[in-house]
Amino acid sequence: MASIEKRERKAGTVYRAKVRVHGMPPIDKTFRRLSDAKLWVQQTEAAIHRGEFKSAHQEAKRHTLKDVVDRYRREILPNKAASTQRSESTCVKYWEAELGDYALSYIDVKLINEKLQALAQSRDARMSEENRQKATKPISKRTLKHYRDILEMLLKHAGRWGLMGANPMEGVGRVTKVDNSRVRYLDDDEREALLKACKASDNKQLYPIVVFALSTGSRLGEILKLQLADLDLKRGSAILRDTKNGETRVVPVVEHLAEVLKGHLQWRETFCEKMDEPTPWLFPRRDGRAAIDIRKAWVNARDEAKIEDFRFHDLRHSAASYLAMNGASLLEIAAVLGHKTLQMVKRYSHLSEDHTRDIVTKMNKNIF
Repeated sequence: MASIEKRERKAGTVYRAKVRVHGMPPIDKTFRRLSDAKLWVQQTEAAIHRGEFKSAHQEAKRHTLKDVVDRYRREILPNKAASTQRSESTCVKYWEAELGDYALSYIDVKLINEKLQALAQSRDARMSEENRQKATKPISKRTLKHYRDILEMLLKHAGRWGLMGANPMEGVGRVTKVDNSRVRYLDDDEREALLKACKASDNKQLYPIVVFALSTGSRLGEILKLQLADLDLKRGSAILRDTKNGETRVVPVVEHLAEVLKGHLQWRETFCEKMDEPTPWLFPRRDGRAAIDIRKAWVNARDEAKIEDFRFHDLRHSAASYLAMNGASLLEIAAVLGHKTLQMVKRYSHLSEDHTRDIVTKMNKNIF
């Protein structure tokens, strides 16, 4: 017995086809076109009558999570942004090690909860840059949520590929109350000390990169992907490609940043003379085949400036905070940082409100 149900979604109308097989769970699949849904029903029923059909329950006994991971790496992961590939790969590798040998039919709510509980009680495997021997911190709720979501995604793909039936993640509780609103920015003394240390660094590209981050709020990955052709000092702009949200963004190159980059281009010209071939990178490494790696130089400069609890990404928070304190609206901050919504910039709202309060207070003192 088969049925086709019409459903309205935000992305448009879809058709959910369902075939009931005696002694087996119902088989269903969703299509964008009614004709495709009808064809699938006909083909599935014909396969059942010929005895060729293998249910998702049968497939779940034959396939392991490693089969899902391998297919995910081949078909899905390469189509995602580079930064997403890096963050997901760590979690995918973890679940491959923990559950890869398990048949999909064996992966149930109880097993998943046990694995998540063990993960929650583990230590974060990512060592600090400063000291590889330093004891690691307990895994954060944010990280735990990320790992849980990746496993859910893998099992959803298994379902779409017909490798398993019901997704056991539906019975696994969600990790909630994850606070991702950290705002750590440099005060005036810290900023002065950090810039001084970066300027004195043996790595001559560190200072312009840090100034670029502070001036534009760009991510390190976005800055290092810059090519010479992306910079236009005459127009006062730079084009950031392959950003985290997948869109190209143009950032202003003005004032001190423009002066710093003019000097960097002169230095770069001399630096590149020793290369065998021309390099497209604005901040190239010594052989010119890729962008420079500044991680060690950054840590050394930060330590020299005696700044604690500060990551390179916090330069982005610093830029946004300075914008807020100088009167920029949340919409303007979102435009500079490249956020599509205001949700991610609400963390800076109190800084903007403080600035507005100061202006109104000053006005009241002058007029009353």
